[in-house]
Amino acid sequence: MDRDNMAGSSQRICWSRSFTHTLRAISLAASIWCAVIAIGQAQLPTPGSAEALGCGSMENFLQTAKIVRLRDLPVGVTVPRRATLDDGRMKHDAAIQDTDERKHIFESARGTELNFRDSWSFNVAGYELAKTLQLNMVAPYVERNVEGRPASVSWWIDDAMMERERYKKKISPPNPMAWNGEMYAVRVFHQLIYDTDPNLTNLLITKDWRIWMIDFSRAFRVTKVLNKPKELVKIDRRLLANLRTLTRQTLQQKLGRWLTEPEIDGVLARRDLIVALFDEAVLKKGEAAVLYDLPRTSEPCGAGLR
Repeated sequence: MDRDNMAGSSQRICWSRSFTHTLRAISLAASIWCAVIAIGQAQLPTPGSAEALGCGSMENFLQTAKIVRLRDLPVGVTVPRRATLDDGRMKHDAAIQDTDERKHIFESARGTELNFRDSWSFNVAGYELAKTLQLNMVAPYVERNVEGRPASVSWWIDDAMMERERYKKKISPPNPMAWNGEMYAVRVFHQLIYDTDPNLTNLLITKDWRIWMIDFSRAFRVTKVLNKPKELVKIDRRLLANLRTLTRQTLQQKLGRWLTEPEIDGVLARRDLIVALFDEAVLKKGEAAVLYDLPRTSEPCGAGLR
Protein backbone atom coordinates (compact mmCIF):
# COMPACT_ATOMS: atom_id res chain seq x y z
CA MET A 1 0.00 0.00 0.00
CA ASP A 2 1.39 3.42 -0.97
CA ARG A 3 1.70 6.32 1.41
CA ASP A 4 -1.39 8.15 0.05
CA ASN A 5 -3.57 5.06 0.48
CA MET A 6 -2.21 4.50 3.98
CA ALA A 7 -3.00 8.11 4.90
CA GLY A 8 -6.54 7.82 3.54
CA SER A 9 -7.12 4.59 5.41
CA SER A 10 -5.84 6.13 8.64
CA GLN A 11 -8.11 9.15 8.20
CA ARG A 12 -11.12 6.88 7.65
CA ILE A 13 -10.29 4.86 10.77
CA CYS A 14 -9.86 8.03 12.83
CA TRP A 15 -13.10 9.47 11.47
CA SER A 16 -14.92 6.22 12.25
CA ARG A 17 -13.60 6.17 15.81
CA SER A 18 -14.42 9.85 16.27
CA PHE A 19 -17.95 9.31 14.94
CA THR A 20 -18.43 6.33 17.23
CA HIS A 21 -17.26 8.35 20.24
CA THR A 22 -19.57 11.21 19.24
CA LEU A 23 -22.56 8.85 19.01
CA ARG A 24 -21.76 7.44 22.41
CA ALA A 25 -21.49 10.92 23.89
CA ILE A 26 -24.80 11.95 22.32
CA SER A 27 -26.45 8.76 23.57
CA LEU A 28 -25.11 9.32 27.09
CA ALA A 29 -26.23 12.96 27.10
CA ALA A 30 -29.69 11.92 25.87
CA SER A 31 -29.94 9.29 28.58
CA ILE A 32 -29.00 11.83 31.26
CA TRP A 33 -31.48 14.35 29.89
CA CYS A 34 -34.30 11.77 29.84
CA ALA A 35 -33.48 10.81 33.42
CA VAL A 36 -33.62 14.46 34.49
CA ILE A 37 -36.99 14.90 32.80
CA ALA A 38 -38.31 11.69 34.38
CA ILE A 39 -37.23 12.82 37.84
CA GLY A 40 -38.81 16.20 37.31
CA GLN A 41 -42.05 14.65 36.12
CA ALA A 42 -42.08 12.28 39.07
CA GLN A 43 -41.94 15.26 41.41
CA LEU A 44 -44.91 16.99 39.81
CA PRO A 45 -48.53 15.86 39.79
CA THR A 46 -49.96 14.68 36.51
CA PRO A 47 -51.58 17.67 34.74
CA GLY A 48 -55.26 17.86 35.61
CA SER A 49 -54.96 15.49 38.58
CA ALA A 50 -54.09 15.63 42.25
CA GLU A 51 -52.19 12.38 42.53
CA ALA A 52 -49.83 11.89 45.47
CA LEU A 53 -49.96 15.40 46.94
CA GLY A 54 -49.11 15.89 50.60
CA CYS A 55 -50.87 18.37 52.87
CA GLY A 56 -48.23 21.06 52.30
CA SER A 57 -48.74 20.96 48.54
CA MET A 58 -52.52 20.94 48.95
CA GLU A 59 -52.38 23.94 51.29
CA ASN A 60 -50.23 25.88 48.85
CA PHE A 61 -52.59 25.04 45.99
CA LEU A 62 -55.64 26.15 48.00
CA GLN A 63 -53.97 29.45 48.92
CA THR A 64 -52.51 30.39 45.55
CA ALA A 65 -54.42 28.71 42.70
CA LYS A 66 -56.74 30.91 40.67
CA ILE A 67 -60.46 30.57 41.37
CA VAL A 68 -61.99 29.99 37.93
CA ARG A 69 -65.52 29.02 38.94
CA LEU A 70 -67.85 29.51 41.91
CA ARG A 71 -71.27 28.00 42.63
CA ASP A 72 -73.56 27.53 45.63
CA LEU A 73 -73.94 24.21 47.43
CA PRO A 74 -77.37 22.76 48.26
CA VAL A 75 -76.20 21.42 51.64
CA GLY A 76 -75.20 23.43 54.70
CA VAL A 77 -76.86 26.13 56.80
CA THR A 78 -73.80 28.37 56.47
CA VAL A 79 -74.29 28.59 52.68
CA PRO A 80 -70.93 27.17 51.60
CA ARG A 81 -69.80 27.42 47.99
CA ARG A 82 -67.92 25.11 45.70
CA ALA A 83 -65.04 26.52 43.70
CA THR A 84 -62.85 25.20 40.93
CA LEU A 85 -59.19 26.16 41.34
CA ASP A 86 -56.49 26.13 38.66
CA ASP A 87 -52.77 26.78 39.14
CA GLY A 88 -51.84 26.19 35.49
CA ARG A 89 -50.73 22.61 36.09
CA MET A 90 -53.67 21.15 37.94
CA LYS A 91 -57.37 21.74 38.55
CA HIS A 92 -59.19 20.73 41.68
CA ASP A 93 -62.32 21.83 43.52
CA ALA A 94 -62.56 23.39 46.96
CA ALA A 95 -65.27 24.26 49.48
CA ILE A 96 -65.44 27.88 50.61
CA GLN A 97 -67.03 29.20 53.80
CA ASP A 98 -66.95 32.86 54.82
CA THR A 99 -69.60 32.84 57.55
CA ASP A 100 -68.63 34.69 60.74
CA GLU A 101 -71.76 35.16 62.84
CA ARG A 102 -71.97 36.09 66.52
CA LYS A 103 -75.08 36.13 68.72
CA HIS A 104 -75.47 36.71 72.43
CA ILE A 105 -78.37 34.23 72.50
CA PHE A 106 -78.93 31.59 69.83
CA GLU A 107 -82.03 29.39 69.68
CA SER A 108 -82.03 26.13 67.74
CA ALA A 109 -83.53 22.65 67.83
CA ARG A 110 -80.65 21.68 70.11
CA GLY A 111 -81.61 24.32 72.66
CA THR A 112 -80.36 27.73 73.71
CA GLU A 113 -76.72 28.70 73.41
CA LEU A 114 -75.17 31.82 74.91
CA ASN A 115 -72.34 33.69 73.19
CA PHE A 116 -72.94 31.75 70.00
CA ARG A 117 -70.41 31.92 67.20
CA ASP A 118 -70.45 30.33 63.76
CA SER A 119 -67.15 31.04 62.01
CA TRP A 120 -65.10 29.90 59.05
CA SER A 121 -61.99 30.34 61.24
CA PHE A 122 -62.89 27.27 63.30
CA ASN A 123 -62.57 25.15 60.16
CA VAL A 124 -58.91 26.09 59.81
CA ALA A 125 -58.33 25.63 63.53
CA GLY A 126 -59.90 22.15 63.37
CA TYR A 127 -57.61 21.12 60.55
CA GLU A 128 -54.51 22.48 62.25
CA LEU A 129 -55.43 20.70 65.49
CA ALA A 130 -55.98 17.38 63.70
CA LYS A 131 -52.64 17.82 61.97
CA THR A 132 -50.94 18.56 65.28
CA LEU A 133 -52.43 15.36 66.72
CA GLN A 134 -51.29 13.42 63.62
CA LEU A 135 -54.91 12.45 62.96
CA ASN A 136 -55.17 12.20 59.18
CA MET A 137 -58.96 12.43 59.08
CA VAL A 138 -59.43 16.10 58.15
CA ALA A 139 -58.78 17.36 54.63
CA PRO A 140 -56.66 20.55 54.39
CA TYR A 141 -58.24 23.89 55.25
CA VAL A 142 -56.52 27.23 54.70
CA GLU A 143 -57.37 30.86 55.29
CA ARG A 144 -57.79 32.93 52.14
CA ASN A 145 -59.53 36.09 51.02
CA VAL A 146 -62.31 35.31 48.55
CA GLU A 147 -64.04 38.24 46.86
CA GLY A 148 -62.66 40.58 49.51
CA ARG A 149 -63.77 38.50 52.51
CA PRO A 150 -61.70 36.19 54.72
CA ALA A 151 -62.79 32.58 54.33
CA SER A 152 -61.81 28.99 54.86
CA VAL A 153 -60.93 27.14 51.66
CA SER A 154 -60.82 23.36 51.94
CA TRP A 155 -59.75 20.51 49.71
CA TRP A 156 -62.76 19.03 47.94
CA ILE A 157 -63.06 15.29 48.58
CA ASP A 158 -63.99 13.59 45.33
CA ASP A 159 -66.20 10.52 44.96
CA ALA A 160 -67.43 10.57 48.54
CA MET A 161 -70.82 9.93 50.10
CA MET A 162 -72.15 11.53 53.24
CA GLU A 163 -72.67 9.45 56.35
CA ARG A 164 -76.31 10.55 56.14
CA GLU A 165 -76.62 8.79 52.79
CA ARG A 166 -74.89 5.63 54.06
CA TYR A 167 -77.14 5.55 57.12
CA LYS A 168 -80.32 6.19 55.13
CA LYS A 169 -79.54 3.48 52.59
CA LYS A 170 -78.35 1.07 55.32
CA ILE A 171 -75.04 0.43 53.59
CA SER A 172 -72.82 -1.72 55.79
CA PRO A 173 -69.06 -1.09 55.90
CA PRO A 174 -67.06 -3.98 54.40
CA ASN A 175 -64.78 -4.04 57.45
CA PRO A 176 -66.81 -3.27 60.61
CA MET A 177 -63.75 -3.36 62.88
CA ALA A 178 -61.86 -0.78 60.80
CA TRP A 179 -65.01 1.35 60.54
CA ASN A 180 -65.54 1.32 64.29
CA GLY A 181 -61.91 2.29 64.82
CA GLU A 182 -62.38 5.39 62.69
CA MET A 183 -65.68 6.29 64.35
CA TYR A 184 -64.09 6.06 67.80
CA ALA A 185 -61.49 8.62 66.65
CA VAL A 186 -64.20 10.88 65.20
CA ARG A 187 -66.04 10.92 68.52
CA VAL A 188 -62.89 11.75 70.46
CA PHE A 189 -62.10 14.65 68.13
CA HIS A 190 -65.65 16.02 68.27
CA GLN A 191 -65.58 15.95 72.08
CA LEU A 192 -62.19 17.65 72.11
CA ILE A 193 -63.34 20.57 69.95
CA TYR A 194 -66.88 20.61 71.41
CA ASP A 195 -68.59 20.60 68.04
CA THR A 196 -72.21 21.67 68.60
CA ASP A 197 -73.24 20.66 65.08
CA PRO A 198 -71.76 17.19 64.40
CA ASN A 199 -74.45 16.14 61.92
CA LEU A 200 -74.24 13.26 59.45
CA THR A 201 -73.59 15.56 56.47
CA ASN A 202 -70.25 16.51 58.03
CA LEU A 203 -68.77 13.03 57.70
CA LEU A 204 -67.67 12.02 54.21
CA ILE A 205 -66.81 8.47 53.21
CA THR A 206 -64.53 7.76 50.26
CA LYS A 207 -64.63 4.64 48.12
CA ASP A 208 -61.92 3.00 50.22
CA TRP A 209 -64.14 3.55 53.29
CA ARG A 210 -62.04 6.24 54.88
CA ILE A 211 -63.97 8.73 57.00
CA TRP A 212 -63.16 12.43 56.59
CA MET A 213 -64.47 15.10 58.97
CA ILE A 214 -65.52 18.47 57.57
CA ASP A 215 -67.12 21.72 58.80
CA PHE A 216 -66.16 22.76 62.33
CA SER A 217 -67.68 26.24 62.10
CA ARG A 218 -69.76 25.70 65.26
CA ALA A 219 -67.03 24.12 67.36
CA PHE A 220 -64.38 25.32 69.83
CA ARG A 221 -66.75 26.49 72.56
CA VAL A 222 -65.22 27.93 75.71
CA THR A 223 -66.94 25.38 77.94
CA LYS A 224 -64.66 23.16 80.01
CA VAL A 225 -66.86 20.07 80.11
CA LEU A 226 -67.46 17.28 77.62
CA ASN A 227 -70.64 17.36 75.57
CA LYS A 228 -71.28 13.60 75.39
CA PRO A 229 -68.67 11.71 77.41
CA LYS A 230 -70.60 8.44 77.08
CA GLU A 231 -69.63 8.38 73.39
CA LEU A 232 -65.98 7.92 74.38
CA VAL A 233 -65.56 4.15 74.33
CA LYS A 234 -62.12 3.46 72.85
CA ILE A 235 -59.13 5.49 71.73
CA ASP A 236 -56.15 4.97 69.47
CA ARG A 237 -52.87 4.65 71.38
CA ARG A 238 -51.03 7.28 69.36
CA LEU A 239 -53.91 9.73 69.57
CA LEU A 240 -54.01 9.35 73.36
CA ALA A 241 -50.24 9.86 73.58
CA ASN A 242 -50.45 12.98 71.39
CA LEU A 243 -53.27 14.36 73.53
CA ARG A 244 -51.09 13.96 76.62
CA THR A 245 -48.27 16.00 75.10
CA LEU A 246 -50.50 18.83 73.85
CA THR A 247 -49.40 22.09 75.47
CA ARG A 248 -50.72 25.62 75.64
CA GLN A 249 -47.62 26.85 73.83
CA THR A 250 -48.23 24.43 70.96
CA LEU A 251 -51.88 25.43 70.65
CA GLN A 252 -51.03 29.12 70.74
CA GLN A 253 -48.40 28.63 68.08
CA LYS A 254 -50.50 26.42 65.79
CA LEU A 255 -54.02 27.73 66.42
CA GLY A 256 -53.57 31.16 67.99
CA ARG A 257 -54.42 32.96 64.76
CA TRP A 258 -57.94 31.49 64.79
CA LEU A 259 -58.71 30.79 68.46
CA THR A 260 -58.97 33.12 71.45
CA GLU A 261 -57.33 32.38 74.80
CA PRO A 262 -60.65 31.20 76.34
CA GLU A 263 -61.20 28.87 73.38
CA ILE A 264 -57.71 27.41 73.80
CA ASP A 265 -58.42 27.02 77.53
CA GLY A 266 -61.53 25.05 76.61
CA VAL A 267 -59.56 22.68 74.37
CA LEU A 268 -56.99 22.01 77.10
CA ALA A 269 -59.64 21.48 79.78
CA ARG A 270 -61.53 18.99 77.60
CA ARG A 271 -58.26 17.30 76.71
CA ASP A 272 -57.61 16.75 80.42
CA LEU A 273 -61.06 15.22 80.87
CA ILE A 274 -60.65 12.92 77.86
CA VAL A 275 -57.25 11.66 79.01
CA ALA A 276 -58.53 11.13 82.57
CA LEU A 277 -61.59 9.28 81.28
CA PHE A 278 -59.56 6.82 79.24
CA ASP A 279 -56.93 6.38 81.94
CA GLU A 280 -59.69 5.37 84.33
CA ALA A 281 -61.21 3.05 81.74
CA VAL A 282 -57.86 1.30 81.25
CA LEU A 283 -57.54 0.78 85.00
CA LYS A 284 -61.01 -0.74 85.19
CA LYS A 285 -61.16 -2.73 81.95
CA GLY A 286 -57.55 -3.21 80.87
CA GLU A 287 -55.72 -1.85 77.83
CA ALA A 288 -57.07 -4.48 75.43
CA ALA A 289 -60.65 -3.32 76.03
CA VAL A 290 -59.90 0.39 75.63
CA LEU A 291 -56.86 1.00 73.43
CA TYR A 292 -56.36 0.07 69.79
CA ASP A 293 -54.16 1.03 66.83
CA LEU A 294 -55.63 3.24 64.11
CA PRO A 295 -53.59 3.32 60.88
CA ARG A 296 -54.71 6.89 60.18
CA THR A 297 -52.62 8.26 63.06
CA SER A 298 -49.37 6.90 61.65
CA GLU A 299 -49.71 7.79 57.97
CA PRO A 300 -48.58 11.03 56.27
CA CYS A 301 -50.94 13.99 56.35
CA GLY A 302 -53.14 13.90 53.26
CA ALA A 303 -52.68 10.20 52.54
CA GLY A 304 -55.76 8.85 50.81
CA LEU A 305 -56.83 12.17 49.27
CA ARG A 306 -56.89 12.78 45.52
